[in-house]
Amino acid sequence: MRPWSSISVYMFNLALADFCYVLSLPFLIFYYFNKTDWIFGDILCRLQRFIFHVNLYGSILFLTCISVHRYSGVVHPLKSLGRLKKKNAVRTVALVWFIVVVGISPILYYSRTGPKKGLTTCYDTTTEDELPGYFVYSMCMTVFGFCIPFIIILSCYGGIVKALIYKDMDNAPLRKKSIYLVIIVLTVFAVSYLPFHVMKNLNMRARLYFQSPDMCAFNDRVYATYQVTRGLASLNSCVDPVLYFLAGDTFRRRLSRATKKSSRKGDHPLQSKSEETALNSLPEKEEARQCHADSVRPAEARKSARCASHSSFISCSFLL
Repeated sequence: MRPWSSISVYMFNLALADFCYVLSLPFLIFYYFNKTDWIFGDILCRLQRFIFHVNLYGSILFLTCISVHRYSGVVHPLKSLGRLKKKNAVRTVALVWFIVVVGISPILYYSRTGPKKGLTTCYDTTTEDELPGYFVYSMCMTVFGFCIPFIIILSCYGGIVKALIYKDMDNAPLRKKSIYLVIIVLTVFAVSYLPFHVMKNLNMRARLYFQSPDMCAFNDRVYATYQVTRGLASLNSCVDPVLYFLAGDTFRRRLSRATKKSSRKGDHPLQSKSEETALNSLPEKEEARQCHADSVRPAEARKSARCASHSSFISCSFLL
């Protein structure tokens, strides 16, 4: 098994948030098939609404972490060289989970069961008497849990797109894949998260301030649309596997190398010149080694030559 990288830590926790929500789905499915009659008790009702919001805002924050990580690695690879470590990712993930759990904990108080039209309903917001306080809390979560992360993600992907446009990238498939990545993330926010937050707050505002008889039809349409957006908010778990692929280490490394390719092109002439100098010096070095080998011939060879000369001299003297 390959060791985990920092981006793997973020993606695992994004998948963990999705998995926690999947575990709560059987209760919710039975609830709607049972004509919105909750039979599992008050504690499970609060827990189910809590898990839904943990998945929602956990996914948003982990997507933000992935976006910042990708932006740093692609646009500023040298500055972020010592920061994109697994240890820092683990610390960031722990902080994200802490922020999400603490920020969503009021849901455990506001969500509850209550009688409605002879059935037991599990409020996805809260009861009428707690609605003013919950509306303020919901607006705060919308600003800090959705709007600010969305602005950060837009800034990060804007920087990535700018790098793709202004840097000389010859890898067209990689450029296309990176553009797909930006489109997918922005689509998730536009289709899944944005309508949910708009309609949720509009629904609570209608419950608070639009209670005149002539507004009943409008309130019913708002509530029905809000229920549709709740389903759309759960679709992010279906799109996340595509992000797991596009946000992986291989894609990020290829994109980083492609965006740095133009800056490395200026080093090629110097490298070629150095290689040419090295190649030109090879004959001189070979000649020097040959001269050195000739000057250090083995003593045995010189001794054999002397012995042969001496034997020839003796033979000639004997013949004379």
